[in-house]
Amino acid sequence: RPWGTIAVLSGRDVTFPADTRARTAAFTELVGTAIANADNRAQLTASRARLLTAGDEARRRVARDLHDGAQQRLVHTIVTLRLAEQALREGNGEAEELVSEALEQAERGNAELRELAHGILPSALTRGGLRAGVATVAKRVDLPVEVDIPDERFPPEIEANAYFMVAEGLTNVVKHSQAGRVAVRASPENGSLKLEVRDDGVGGADRSGHGIVGLADRMTALGGGLEVESPPEGGTRLTATLPL
Repeated sequence: RPWGTIAVLSGRDVTFPADTRARTAAFTELVGTAIANADNRAQLTASRARLLTAGDEARRRVARDLHDGAQQRLVHTIVTLRLAEQALREGNGEAEELVSEALEQAERGNAELRELAHGILPSALTRGGLRAGVATVAKRVDLPVEVDIPDERFPPEIEANAYFMVAEGLTNVVKHSQAGRVAVRASPENGSLKLEVRDDGVGGADRSGHGIVGLADRMTALGGGLEVESPPEGGTRLTATLPL
């Protein structure tokens, strides 16, 4: 797209050399290349910073969830079991109730750990691959979701980032698109995995939004890219390309 204009002017009544137009065009091309390179470097630096920030925030969130949830359940379980042990020694009849309480806390802690693990990478993805992982997240969406993904396995980092791309895409559909249907497709093409999330909603997606910018950073970090097509009233299509 046009970025600027270079003009050559003279306040005197002179004739420019015959090659002035060609030399000005060549100089303009050099300036345009320099600007593009500087802009690309700035974008790369910014995307790396966002990825580092997102990673740090994710680690803090996991630590906070562990401390506030499962860790507290485990501490409660240990304390309750010690009380049950003391009650058994003293024979005061409270041991059975205390063991039941400890068991309940342990089960809740286990459930919270399972939920936390699912928030990192779902077991369906790690065990069954991209198709199984996407099918799992699609079931949680209150919309008809058409899934067309091959059974074959891809490298772990490709499957993980493709899964997060679909999860974020479906989340945006539910929050913003007012869509009636959504389709998720993936296929290996020319040494890359092409992934598409398309809905029939209102369109007009904000390309500068946190979710889409984060997805673009993920794809770029793996040497791929993200395209967004979202005309008003024309639905939205996210297309990611990840080199295999």
